[in-house]
Amino acid sequence: MNVLVIGATGQTGRHAVNQLLAQGHEVTAFARNPSAFTERREHLRVAQGDARDSESIDRAISGQDAVLVAFGPRSLKKGDVQEVLMRNVIAAMTRAGVTRLVNLSAWGSGGAAVPPANLIARYFFIPVVLRRVLADKRRGEAHLFDSTLHYVNVCPAFLKNGPGRGGVKASIDGRGLKQCMHREDLAAFMVAQLTDDTWLRKCVAIGY
Repeated sequence: MNVLVIGATGQTGRHAVNQLLAQGHEVTAFARNPSAFTERREHLRVAQGDARDSESIDRAISGQDAVLVAFGPRSLKKGDVQEVLMRNVIAAMTRAGVTRLVNLSAWGSGGAAVPPANLIARYFFIPVVLRRVLADKRRGEAHLFDSTLHYVNVCPAFLKNGPGRGGVKASIDGRGLKQCMHREDLAAFMVAQLTDDTWLRKCVAIGY
């Protein structure tokens, strides 16, 4: 499968690239700064581009079978980069006839996940610290939900670094899930959704 990874230089994106290559896929890593990929690897191509540059996204999506978006915010300030990216990706995929999209969302964004059990997260971190980021993400997801794409919108809670431990659980509302997970496991779940129809055109909350 030919897979474009947007957000390939981020922590989750790098895991996704490595896992896709290990499975034998042809991977295109979309990066604003291609020099972030210093090693040359078989079946890996790096495409230079920017979330706001629709032409670079068009070029990268051409010839792909699926797109995995692991793009995350670089700032907590008010902005529209995630909305712009989603509009550009949807338009490019529609033009190219590519239908499969796995998108990295967040607990409390597009899905109907229950409020975080942690009171600091519920009453301060999400509604105060992340309010601008989540507002931008929700605007982008509104375009996604209105599209005809075969998407899976993946909503993890708090992310940690460390080796994958497996045992990822998923549900629509997030009930019964431990609201944290390792990025390596998140990437593995997202990669699996490229071919798994269980959560097709749904927002899925994941954790342990």
